[in-house]
Amino acid sequence: MLLRVFLLFVIALPAHAGEGAERLQGFLDELKTLRADFVQTQLDPKEEVVEEGEGVLYLNRPGRFRLEYSSPYEQLYVADGERMWMYEIDLDQVSVREQGNALGDTPALLLSTTAPLAENFTIEELGEHGGLSWLELRPNSKDTSFSFMLTAMEGEILRAMEMVDGFGNTTRLYFVSMERNPAIDEAKFQFTPPPGVDVIGEVEGNE
Repeated sequence: MLLRVFLLFVIALPAHAGEGAERLQGFLDELKTLRADFVQTQLDPKEEVVEEGEGVLYLNRPGRFRLEYSSPYEQLYVADGERMWMYEIDLDQVSVREQGNALGDTPALLLSTTAPLAENFTIEELGEHGGLSWLELRPNSKDTSFSFMLTAMEGEILRAMEMVDGFGNTTRLYFVSMERNPAIDEAKFQFTPPPGVDVIGEVEGNE
């Protein structure tokens, strides 16, 4: 559930790229590891709040990240470079998928991959609002989980994102704090299902 919300992270430099897009490109070019606290709000098509939550993101480029949601439910997502593990703690259930299939053309690629940005999205400059430099990103592929998203840069830091799906539902993310290129324990990007939990999906050595 919350994984679908956060897996909205891909961006590209378009024909309309300008200063805001250059800031975002610079942010990504220099990014190797990341630790960020974020708050998340989901809204329905009438812009009424459906759910609020918060969590912590750990990133090690390319291809590895860890999401720890503390509210509204305890959930853990680990991308180890080969698989995406999704641990629903309250349900004692783990789902696992091939990482490429789990991410696809989703915004998770924005932070986790080092591929050229223009392969996936077109960016339009929206200017300065509330002290933030906003961009609109539309996927080049039709096979995506969202229609478009907005990103906001505060100086050289990615501060906020707003994603809208094909049904008009909106997910807003705000990075409360962010530490770029910190030392992160490799164990953060590894996952072994706890004893006794149900595992759904394919794991090496199992059918």
